[in-house]
Amino acid sequence: MQEISLVSFSGVFALRDGVSEKEFLPRLHAFFQHFIDMGFATGYRVMRREALDGFGKTLPAFTYRGELVYTDLEREHAAYEYVKQHGEQVNSLHVAMNSLVKPDADFFLETRIA
Repeated sequence: MQEISLVSFSGVFALRDGVSEKEFLPRLHAFFQHFIDMGFATGYRVMRREALDGFGKTLPAFTYRGELVYTDLEREHAAYEYVKQHGEQVNSLHVAMNSLVKPDADFFLETRIA
């Protein structure tokens, strides 16, 4: 049986001062769900970083990691191009989410190899 290739686009970030998870999560969920509804992504997850004593010292400062899952690089690239077009719906969801995040967020793309 052949395994489905998985690609993940992740962002690590912290919320702006005074912004709560309760306020932020519905906006993040709406943004991620839009990519699923549009047929780009197959799923997502949102993780809160938990401190490990003595570990993580070389990592950048972040509190959360959001991850969109794609079946392949072609779908991820298509989703990225879609965002770059600044269409009204995706742009409004993006702005609503990003307005609550500190500006030092960072992003990375991973391809499953095993």
